[in-house]
Amino acid sequence: MSSRQTKKKHKQVPVTKIKSILKEREILKQTTRRKIEDLPEGIHEISEISREEGMRRIEEVFRKVFVDTINSGTPILKVPSRSASNVIYDEESDLLLLGQNYLDRKWADISTIKKFTAQLRVLQIIHELLELGIHGSKREVFYTDVALFEDQNRGSDPLIEDSAAMLGTYRKNIHVTANDRGLVVGRVSYRDNGDLIDCTKQGSSGKNVNPMQDHISDLESDAEFILVVEKQAAFLRLAEDKFYEKYPCVILTGSGQPNVATRIFLRRMSHELQLPVFAIMDSDPYGLDILRVYGLGSKALSYESYELATPDIKWLGVRPSDLDKYNLPQNCRLPMSKMDISRAKLMMEEKFVKVRSEWIKELKLMIDTKQKAEIQALASRGIKFFTEEYLPTKIETGDWV
Repeated sequence: MSSRQTKKKHKQVPVTKIKSILKEREILKQTTRRKIEDLPEGIHEISEISREEGMRRIEEVFRKVFVDTINSGTPILKVPSRSASNVIYDEESDLLLLGQNYLDRKWADISTIKKFTAQLRVLQIIHELLELGIHGSKREVFYTDVALFEDQNRGSDPLIEDSAAMLGTYRKNIHVTANDRGLVVGRVSYRDNGDLIDCTKQGSSGKNVNPMQDHISDLESDAEFILVVEKQAAFLRLAEDKFYEKYPCVILTGSGQPNVATRIFLRRMSHELQLPVFAIMDSDPYGLDILRVYGLGSKALSYESYELATPDIKWLGVRPSDLDKYNLPQNCRLPMSKMDISRAKLMMEEKFVKVRSEWIKELKLMIDTKQKAEIQALASRGIKFFTEEYLPTKIETGDWV
């Protein structure tokens, strides 16, 4: 390798571009903060609550059920509807938020009595966790009453989300955690339940993102930006190559669709450390949908988008326009299925996509070419092309939308 190539390999990211984005970030941060304090009309409101307040609200639900049973014999649980039809896109905060429509789960209705009973059981479990001051996993909640819940994905998991929405708080405040498939590596340190974690000393596989995010404190970093990658394979390439030493950054992955803890951790790093966020996703509708989840929130968890979403995330790649720009061979591009094309067209009809002209442009190109590509397709240009050519070029030229 020539001395010129070596020098380029270790070149630091130009801080002028990062600083200009930080300036833009401050405007977006202030807008989001103002909207949190002054919610738009028609939005289901949630807030931070203490363990004691959580227990009090659960006890109030059970008290109302008891009183309704005595007075009418037909107790009803009012549950915020988390269906897509009750999700509202708020353009000012650039978030997907939950509306104020409710579902009635009735004891006296044969179609809802099972969910009514299971909902109360989940609330009982949450009360116990709060009372003991401990956390339980979603899997543990399922196993407390397998006969009642029957299936975790269709039984207990949705009821956990419903419980948080009913109580008007974030899921972290009900002490139920998901798995820890999120990973982080790079220039950030923090305290985890008092223990110091330095993410530059986590080897080539990174550190698992703690699902108990209330145990995380004292975030510190000398990074210039955060890099979010869709897939664990791309994360491992970046970690093994120690990309964060050449370009001062924090690297995060949710290993596909990110769980709650990964999204909370990203938002916290972005806001507390005031760092811009760049995303690397597969060049297909599903990759763009994952980017949307990180940035605007998910429809299923829209009631806590303010806690989970990072609205000012930038789409660095892999964009459809990159396939020709970086000369990806045709045999490394995949044909889009009818379902892929249909999904891309549906995305173009979403309000939050219509306000993003560059997203529309890339989606149209994807549909016209009928081609998609994974991040790993960049390896066709060389095993280290991703970390030594593609990303440095993207970052140094400001090629993001």
